[in-house]
Amino acid sequence: MPNINKNIDIIKPINLLLKKIKPSYFYIILLVPLLAIIIELMSGGLGVDPMRKIEKELGETGLNLLIFTLALTPITKLTSFNLIRYKRAFGLMSFFYITLHFLTWLLLDMQLRWDEIIISLTKKPFIVLGMVSLVLLVPLAITSNNYSIRKLSSYWKRVHFLVYPAVIIGGLHYLLMAKTIQFDAVKTLIVILLLITLRFFKLKKIKWL
Repeated sequence: MPNINKNIDIIKPINLLLKKIKPSYFYIILLVPLLAIIIELMSGGLGVDPMRKIEKELGETGLNLLIFTLALTPITKLTSFNLIRYKRAFGLMSFFYITLHFLTWLLLDMQLRWDEIIISLTKKPFIVLGMVSLVLLVPLAITSNNYSIRKLSSYWKRVHFLVYPAVIIGGLHYLLMAKTIQFDAVKTLIVILLLITLRFFKLKKIKWL
């Protein structure tokens, strides 16, 4: 009991601190990875193929933020930390980075050379998977506001169910983009599947948290 009480004493100030951190702050905080990429680009730290490196870093950041968005619900259910109110910020910022990832490929890498783009789509299925994932995320981004929640009512949750196929397809896109199987990509896909699996279980709060 003393240990549990001590943990409660620690949790209370953390929750008080979280209440002071507005969700809007994360729209600024989550620009840090983009700033880091820009600094790397300006300093010449992106290697011999900077466009590919930018594509990769933007895509990884977007996917990781999307995964973290999914993780916020089980973390909240298992602990005493109320993190649900940050889901919108993390979700929208993941869409922001994934869109930048796509635009970097389309505008800077492929430079709108449509014949090469079509060839890439036919020869590299992971590109098609990435596009499908992005398309699935579009209605989620558009409806991530209070107005849409009121207007769509019960349909809003159905629309946002699209996050599950979107993140799985995004994970497959990441896995298949390399010529050989990469451990980070496999680990990412496993984490995605575990988080989605948790959705089917009734999670109980961990008492000491």
